[in-house]
Amino acid sequence: MKSHGKLIVYGTVISYSLLVFIIGFILLKMIDAFFPLSPIVFWTIFIVLSLFSFLTIFTSKHFNIRFYNTSYKIGSYWLILMLYATAALPVIILIRFILGENKFEFFTYRNFYIYAIIIFFTLYAILALTGTFNASFSKIKNYEIIIDKYIKEPINIVMISDIHLGNIIRNKRLKKMVQTVNSLNPDIIAIAGDIVDSNITPFTERNMAEEFSHLKSKYGTYAVLGNHDLMTKSIDKIIKILSENKVTVLRDEAILIDNSFYIIGRDDITIKLYTKKNRKPLIDITKNLDNSKPLILIDHNPKDIKESYNANIDLQLSGHTHKGQISPLNFVTKRAFEIDYGHLQKNNFNVIVSSGYGTWGPPIRLGSKSEIVVIKLKGK
Repeated sequence: MKSHGKLIVYGTVISYSLLVFIIGFILLKMIDAFFPLSPIVFWTIFIVLSLFSFLTIFTSKHFNIRFYNTSYKIGSYWLILMLYATAALPVIILIRFILGENKFEFFTYRNFYIYAIIIFFTLYAILALTGTFNASFSKIKNYEIIIDKYIKEPINIVMISDIHLGNIIRNKRLKKMVQTVNSLNPDIIAIAGDIVDSNITPFTERNMAEEFSHLKSKYGTYAVLGNHDLMTKSIDKIIKILSENKVTVLRDEAILIDNSFYIIGRDDITIKLYTKKNRKPLIDITKNLDNSKPLILIDHNPKDIKESYNANIDLQLSGHTHKGQISPLNFVTKRAFEIDYGHLQKNNFNVIVSSGYGTWGPPIRLGSKSEIVVIKLKGK
């Protein structure tokens, strides 16, 4: 398993290095067509920018937090630029090949690459600004779900997932989230995992969990852990801190609320990687529950919806996918999951997957938006 992991790391490093070289080589040729630039100067700047995110991650302990945040954001925006350059440069070369040596001055070798670079960087600037806006300002996504069980009055569920609290998503964003959630007058609040962004230090040093104590609802706040929470290797500490701030973390267990409906929480599907233990089969968690009452499941990853269907779950709440976060990665998540975003119904089973509140890696969303989900659950 370890050798397989190393192989993936080495393969990623080699692939990324090759990509950096190819894009850099083409870009230098394009720039050189109208502005001669020293290759040493170009490659020094280009390589440093290409490695900025990785350098700041591995050297974060040696810099103050403000420098870390700034450098990480610079590196993140550069990585997105590299992603789109990978798609754009072959198109630019193909267009140039088709046009050939056109007799019109507009399409001379020099002018073509000037216009190509200006258009590319203008479009990227627009995309970067749009992506930053999508990540920074949340929308409210509403659903109305009707299940074939008795509910004396509609249950107003507010769900948040993938907050990713850390060096990028900090107290200010969290405070804003809490205020928005409270304004929605929830009966119950569900947090569908990835509360912490892999590193517990910023979460504890800035006392971020205190903001959760200000959440207000009729029946309380219930959460499960996501894969990034597990990555911190501080599972017990996270649970303790959240519990002290009025958040109940459910780990393969169910709670009966107001003698009316159940909230069920599962450990994340990746739990075995971090604890060497499998999560409990859902059918074992639900076998002694009163099946005439609504069964609401919080499960971070929507990979196992077939298991939820077989366990007669009425409503599953999930996140994890970020809806790809940055297009065209949304096409990857669509292929990887039966449902990567939105609402899916199969007979009496419903699943809602959120694109999440925060971001992982670059603080950018393209093809997805930061959201808080409101579900009006009704019975027949």
